[in-house]
Amino acid sequence: MRTLVAVSMIAAATALAGCGKHDTKTYTDSNGNSVAVSNSGDHMTMTGSNGEKVEIGGNQDVSGKLPAYLPMYPGGEVKSSVFGNAKDGNSGMVMFHTKAAAADIIAFYKGKAMAAGMSDAMDMNSGGTILYAGNNDKTNQTVQVAATGSSGGTDVQLTWSSKK
Repeated sequence: MRTLVAVSMIAAATALAGCGKHDTKTYTDSNGNSVAVSNSGDHMTMTGSNGEKVEIGGNQDVSGKLPAYLPMYPGGEVKSSVFGNAKDGNSGMVMFHTKAAAADIIAFYKGKAMAAGMSDAMDMNSGGTILYAGNNDKTNQTVQVAATGSSGGTDVQLTWSSKK
């Protein structure tokens, strides 16, 4: 995954310069590692020669890409997302905005994490941001949620990972 990330960062910087285009380019580093970068509007997919993949997107439907135990919050409007699939596990992050209160969002995801067998790792309220983290050592899954209230609703960052 490290190789894909290193090559991906170089490729992402180059590909972002051409946002809005629909194309695929392949980049290879000095060690022969390659990554194919597909760019379509505000969505980019980077796939390494080893099959590992990173997807970066803007306002898109992420429901099919979230883990089964972490559905998208009802009424949440996706602002950006990152998904990674590698031989040793999967991870992702979705940033979204909703009109719901921060405490309601945390309660929703805490309930989903507990139903998935996770235990509380962190529960904190600091400076207008409520943070929650849960994990399951048996299934190697983690979830973190940060919800910050604003005058127009709540901004949320949902992050998860699972190791194989």
